[in-house]
Amino acid sequence: MTPLQSAFVIGRRDFIATVWSKAFAFFLIGPLVIIGMSFGFGMIGERISREEFRTRVAVIAPQAEFTTLQKVRNSLNGAFGERGLPELVHAEPDYDLGLQTETLLAARDQKIVAVLSGIPSRPRLTGALTEAGSISRQMALLLDELRQQRDLQAAGRRVAPVQIELVKVEESAGSLAKSRAVTAQIGQMLLFMLTVFLSTMLLSNLVEEKSSKVIEVLAAAVPIDSIFIGKLFAMLAVSMVGVAAWASALAIGLNFSPLDSGPPVPAVGWPVFALLIVLYYTTNYLLLGALFLGIGAQANSVREVQTLSMPVTVGQMLIFFFAIFAVGAYNGPLGLAAAAFPFSSPLAMVARAAQTPEIWPHLVALGWQAFWVWLTVSLGATLFRRNVLKSGGGSSSERVSRRRKA
Repeated sequence: MTPLQSAFVIGRRDFIATVWSKAFAFFLIGPLVIIGMSFGFGMIGERISREEFRTRVAVIAPQAEFTTLQKVRNSLNGAFGERGLPELVHAEPDYDLGLQTETLLAARDQKIVAVLSGIPSRPRLTGALTEAGSISRQMALLLDELRQQRDLQAAGRRVAPVQIELVKVEESAGSLAKSRAVTAQIGQMLLFMLTVFLSTMLLSNLVEEKSSKVIEVLAAAVPIDSIFIGKLFAMLAVSMVGVAAWASALAIGLNFSPLDSGPPVPAVGWPVFALLIVLYYTTNYLLLGALFLGIGAQANSVREVQTLSMPVTVGQMLIFFFAIFAVGAYNGPLGLAAAAFPFSSPLAMVARAAQTPEIWPHLVALGWQAFWVWLTVSLGATLFRRNVLKSGGGSSSERVSRRRKA
């Protein structure tokens, strides 16, 4: 057989053995269960956080003063987004304001973070706060707005709210760049999560066969390069099956999702961006998979593979952060360095596809990454042949003769 035929035989053997096993069904279901549970717990946690941990400030003042302050708070609250201004809780003044303040702060059922008293002439805010904190500045804004409204009323003037005419356009340079940066980060995160979850399995791919001496039979029958290529592409095909199953489940879930809009449209358009996602996932998986296969081939036991898992994961995180920093600077020194470094190149080029419409850089990048896949596989096979099989010497004709005899 030719080396490619040998690689196909090895790959078909590993693919069938993996996909037709019972454990593969749990492998497919596991991430879906984890994502579903995380989504459910996240919604529950957000609701609890929104209901139970709202910022409450007690206001010790007569009812008329509190009502006026509450109106000011309601008029300004819409400009502060989802979290808004602190919720105001009314408390009638007592004969001992100090004791009343301590009692309000110590009340566990109300969860008061600060107490405002002495309004409007001598306001005092009591609590575990700082002058530069958000609550202090927000309460100062409320009191300042309250004072201005009273000054205008005392002068017999009333200022009507400003009516802003909103003119909508399809897009602007600033909003377009920001939205495409979001799409770039989503694409990078998708590639990283899939690769870090699926490619690490290649660390232990050869350990079992080395321990059972099967690798010696394979090495005597086919070239080592064919073994590495076959195993690498077999695991890529296995990962593609997983990705297809998870993508189908995601598509079904999105049909029942209440979301009105998806991620912003990338610069190259959705069809080309989806194709580039698949291509860059393939090269990213092959690059890291070839590296992990070469590293794991040097291990002699499962314990050594487990020891290698932590530094490998840390290395993947560093590469991911390097690619994230290049978002928005794809033509700068950092962006070009991330695109040129082979192991961060797929992540950097996905971000580039979301931000700029040029196609030719992706053709160059895919060729560059394919070259490094071949180089990494060749280096891993050479190290495995010399350090593990101890068969680095001899000419090619002698190696062919040994394989024929075997």
